[in-house]
Amino acid sequence: MAIHVDSEIGRLRRVLIHRPGDEIVRMTQHDLSRMLFDDILAPTETQREHDVMVDIMRAAGAEVIAFADLLQSALESAPSAEIETLVDAACERAGADGISAELAAWPAARLAYAMIAGAYWDEFSRDGASLTRLRDELESPRPMALRPVPNLMFMRVPCVALYDRVLVGRMATGARAREPLIVAFALRWAPTAAAPLEFAEDDVARDAAFRSVEGGDVMVLSPRTLMIGCSERTTPQTIERLATEALFSDHAGLESIYAVMMPHMRSVMHLDTILTQIDRKLFLGHAPLIAGGDAQLEVFRLQRDRRPELVQGATVLDVLREEVGDDVELVPCGGTDPLFQEREQWTDGANAVAIAPGCILLYARNTHTVATLVEHHGFVQSMLSVVVPQEQRDAIVQEGIARPRTVFTFTGSELSRARGGGRCLTMPLERESVTP
Repeated sequence: MAIHVDSEIGRLRRVLIHRPGDEIVRMTQHDLSRMLFDDILAPTETQREHDVMVDIMRAAGAEVIAFADLLQSALESAPSAEIETLVDAACERAGADGISAELAAWPAARLAYAMIAGAYWDEFSRDGASLTRLRDELESPRPMALRPVPNLMFMRVPCVALYDRVLVGRMATGARAREPLIVAFALRWAPTAAAPLEFAEDDVARDAAFRSVEGGDVMVLSPRTLMIGCSERTTPQTIERLATEALFSDHAGLESIYAVMMPHMRSVMHLDTILTQIDRKLFLGHAPLIAGGDAQLEVFRLQRDRRPELVQGATVLDVLREEVGDDVELVPCGGTDPLFQEREQWTDGANAVAIAPGCILLYARNTHTVATLVEHHGFVQSMLSVVVPQEQRDAIVQEGIARPRTVFTFTGSELSRARGGGRCLTMPLERESVTP
């Protein structure tokens, strides 16, 4: 599979997604904190909202690849030794003692399902039952040996396509530790994929500070420039290590990496929760953090064979103007009212994904953000929802993609409660290069 992502806005040609399934059904209110959720989701409505997003991308001409199918294909094709290595690592990270040999022998379809939705202890033989299992059975009538990964719908986070290869992430939380393993495995071994990987070695023995980087923090500004959020999920040690060990050595054209120093807050867990690119010279962002003021974020520049240096006195917006052009504008998420800036940043108003320059997807609930795009930046709103028939959706998308600027809004009442927007939910694998 050819990987080509040298911008955030080039026409989308191929994208990896995961339709939420039984992994969100198997999560109860007792799992919320451990699974990084604020509430349990309504499964059917969540799937319908996700389907609308996928329909928009397909109608716009993108090939949409379903991760569950890709993983099953990889398990059918990979050598048994590689499958055993994957299962051993997954069980180790899950604290699932004594089941890896039996689990690795499951048929590909069943194993793919278990890697995502989890598996119960009673699906395994009782031979040599571990103390872990015995304890779990005391606490629950049907305990899980392998817990589900309900965050997997946010495909951008465990791995991210970068230029001509896929960067394998390192998750900051145990709830998501299994995700990079299975995504990287699928992209490596599925016959239709075989994507080149970087930063892929298993370094779980290292201190977490040196192995925490998530795809939501990585932004491709151009073939020569990256921006990475130094957030609660991505550490400064890992950014510097990544730059030295992989990025500068693997990408000859890469000149600068900007590290944005972000507060350690759940509401701004990744860079793309406060900033996304939506057109050649247009960004959507949380103005109090991006454009200056009391909450201004510091930015450091990393360059090949040089020590990191502070970009003195510069806001994130200043850096964008320096790298992308003096005429770069910031669209304030939530408009100019501080109340709605805060509210709509929380509901992913800054987390848009571009399917072409100036054509973006955004949750309809972010009404002040959409109004700002329409009233001040020349966007036309195209509204889609779960009740609009697919034929009509396709026609709306075709009309919208032909305009210079369109914001496709879709129902995201359930998806937004999981704390992630269109960019989080999609992992572009191929984009057209953007002409000046």
